[in-house]
Amino acid sequence: MRKLLFLVLFTLALALLPVMALRGDLWLSSDFVHQEISFILETKRMLATGAPWWSWNTYLGSDFIGSYAFYTLTSPFVWINCLLPESLLEVGLAITFALKFLCLASLSWFYLRKMDVSHENSMLGAFLFTFSSFNIASLYYYHFYEPIIVFLLLLIAIERLLRREQWGMTFVAFAAFAVTFVNFYFAISTFIASLIYVAFRAFSSEIDFSLKTAIKGVIAVSIGIVMCAFLLLPILNQMLITTRTEAQSAIDSTAMLNLLERLRTVFMPKVVEGTTVFVSNGSDSFSNEACIAVFGLSLASVYVWRHHNWLSTLLIVFLVLYLSPLNGVFTLFTNPLYTRWAYALTLIIVLCTVRVLDERRDVKRGVASYSIMASVIVLIFVAKVVAGNGLYFPGIRFFVLIALFFAGIVIIVLWSRKKISSRWLKISVVACVIVQMWLFLLNLGTDSKWVNSLRNNIEQGSGEVTCRTDFRNGKSFLTYNAGLLRNHASVQSYHSVIVKNVDIFMRTATHDFWAKNKIRFNVHQDEMNALLSVKDVYEIDSLGNVARSDNKYYIPFGFAYDKYILESDFFKMRKDSTINLPLMMLAGVVMCGSEDCLEKLDCSESLDLDSLVAKRREFTATDFKGNSRGFTAKIDLPSTKMVFFSVPYSKGFTAKIDGKDVPIHKANCCMMALKITQGKHSISVQYFPPGLKIGACISVVGILLLMLIVWSEWRKKRRNQ
Repeated sequence: MRKLLFLVLFTLALALLPVMALRGDLWLSSDFVHQEISFILETKRMLATGAPWWSWNTYLGSDFIGSYAFYTLTSPFVWINCLLPESLLEVGLAITFALKFLCLASLSWFYLRKMDVSHENSMLGAFLFTFSSFNIASLYYYHFYEPIIVFLLLLIAIERLLRREQWGMTFVAFAAFAVTFVNFYFAISTFIASLIYVAFRAFSSEIDFSLKTAIKGVIAVSIGIVMCAFLLLPILNQMLITTRTEAQSAIDSTAMLNLLERLRTVFMPKVVEGTTVFVSNGSDSFSNEACIAVFGLSLASVYVWRHHNWLSTLLIVFLVLYLSPLNGVFTLFTNPLYTRWAYALTLIIVLCTVRVLDERRDVKRGVASYSIMASVIVLIFVAKVVAGNGLYFPGIRFFVLIALFFAGIVIIVLWSRKKISSRWLKISVVACVIVQMWLFLLNLGTDSKWVNSLRNNIEQGSGEVTCRTDFRNGKSFLTYNAGLLRNHASVQSYHSVIVKNVDIFMRTATHDFWAKNKIRFNVHQDEMNALLSVKDVYEIDSLGNVARSDNKYYIPFGFAYDKYILESDFFKMRKDSTINLPLMMLAGVVMCGSEDCLEKLDCSESLDLDSLVAKRREFTATDFKGNSRGFTAKIDLPSTKMVFFSVPYSKGFTAKIDGKDVPIHKANCCMMALKITQGKHSISVQYFPPGLKIGACISVVGILLLMLIVWSEWRKKRRNQ
């Protein structure tokens, strides 16, 4: 174990330090900067409040638990970064980056030892799994490692239960809780893969399986999931109202994966995005990875050829699932092209490989056959790319990967023919891993100049999750989460859990908007900035240079309407692209039904932005203060009016006027409005995540059931003693 951990750190140093010396830092590009970094900073701010319910910096405002459980909220590694000051974020990322690889190596070593692999080959297998192509490519997706770590934990616990070892049910329950807690999305693929694993493992000659064991396992996993109800119910509430879950069905024949390309990714590394495009609309996702360095499928193929047992059958089943549209079953019905369960296939490939190494039998014929087959597939792929069919031409890095593949073929053939020793084979594995990481990191480039410039040019927020009357700002350049990065609430964001109603609002208002995971409007910017109470407008270029200006159409947050438009009439207007819909919403608030305190707007009358902005500024809220629990404000009205707040409507909000409960109305497609009578009033709107209270109660029941299991297994242990 000590040798393994040292080798992991040594490999990381050789792989990362040269790239850092060349680029000046460890920052990656795109999603890593625009999402991971900014999300960690927002998580740090929200957790510091002690009540992380509502994030003003996310979208136009969003439930924090539902929006960040997938990315940061439930990661112990993020918690470490949250303990450090923002100035040390890069140091914290480097530390936790290394810790993740050490955890992967440790648990994969424990699993392989549990499967009776020798010490020496457990070390090699753990290294192969830790630095598989999937894990190298996941550097781009910083939050992918936690699910892989708990997957290994679950398999170790399952093995304890199947072998009827002490505390088997307790370990499975804790592991199931960890799987569910760490990442609800990956939990789906983890449990499906584990169920398939158990189905084959249980009926092997190595295990004395019984119905009683199966029942124990189901009970333990169920208790682990129930313990996580305090998190799952708020997440479920958010998932049911987001656009991402409606993206695609799980099995989509129109998104048929290219068999040749998918097969190639288990033979050779594919760590350059954009090279997996044999067919139009093909997947270029980094998650399409299942290759282990140098070995590929060589010894795993030998194992399947020699053995007809549970492990060889499981490998075949996983390969079939990986290569077919059935892969989509693992993806929570979001995108059948994703292969974010590839770590399960990779682990089985590694287990087959090290078992062949432990057998110490001649593998010359098997390796030769594999080498010919894999080389033919890769050469066909290269020929198709080089032939030039209008698709992406990858350039020199791709051909270096091709060279790396054939170098691996030569090394494995020489080893199988005893021309080189096992020591040189292992050295070749380390070298291959280092080169793969170099190619991947150098291909990504870096956005660090943009990030540092943005940090220096935009005034940082106070560090607290609070809102001011001028808290919103607009962007004229697509900078994704620039506002979130600097603790400035923005009308533009880049996230994966956008609420359906916000999506409808943006599409409706602009006629030109796509919001699967991005919020931005491309037309009617002045009208939208006025409607959403944007105070400052930032001109930001691709280098992060910033120019700030006041929005001359700014309307303070919380403004009153005296006219309304029926939602049914408003949606009919969407068919006419000549109508300026944001301007129409400034003239009259869009409501589901008629309001006796408002006059119905004559939609045929001519509208002017300047006059409408002046009209809306007449009666606005004052003393607006917001935090992670909601907001408060004051207002003085000459008559009963509908006061509009550009905060996304949610069932988690409750409102009080002068201490008395009042209903919250859905307004302007997805926002909220309060009916407020004449006079001076104090407004209090509070948010609490729907499902959190009942989820916490259910979790307590799960904890009590776990205590019952612990007590039962403790008594059994005492009896055995």
